[in-house]
Amino acid sequence: MTVNEIAGIIALSLSIIANIPYIIETIQGKVKPERVSWFIWTLLGIVYFWTAVMEKGAVLFTFGELIGPVVAFLLALKYGVGGKSKFDVVMLALALMAIAWLLVTDNALIGILLALTADGIASVLTIRKLHLDPSSESRWAWGLFAASGIFALFSLSTFSFETLLFPVYVVIISLYITLRARSTKAHKDTLLEKL
Repeated sequence: MTVNEIAGIIALSLSIIANIPYIIETIQGKVKPERVSWFIWTLLGIVYFWTAVMEKGAVLFTFGELIGPVVAFLLALKYGVGGKSKFDVVMLALALMAIAWLLVTDNALIGILLALTADGIASVLTIRKLHLDPSSESRWAWGLFAASGIFALFSLSTFSFETLLFPVYVVIISLYITLRARSTKAHKDTLLEKL
């Protein structure tokens, strides 16, 4: 087994493990998932999984990456916030357009950019909520997502704009949320109700 393969296994493991504190803290009421964000991340996970199945790619990897967003989205329906404002609806519509275009493009770079656009929209919604209430996100989970992105970088066998784009994006977004999140017991529910 090569160093790249070991780094890839660690990246996947950390990405899956990161969902555990997120799920636990959501059920405990410490985390308030943004519903539209997790819906978009679930849709992207389904697209990646379906692509892997059709192309006979990394089916187990993409399935492992799909489980966390699905569970987080289902929990967000009960414990989360968001999905009611005009801003959320517009952002969801933009993400759905990017995902629809992603499904029909044959250009790999455009596909990556469209996936990052949809993912970025989901991240903007979560970061917007985080700014309203820094205690509404899990430092542990996002820290593990950031570590996963770093190991994903080490797993690369070739370095190009296309291969670096997604792992670098994951590290930046995840580190930002990790550093911005605060552990406090009282949520600013009145602010989050606006979402």
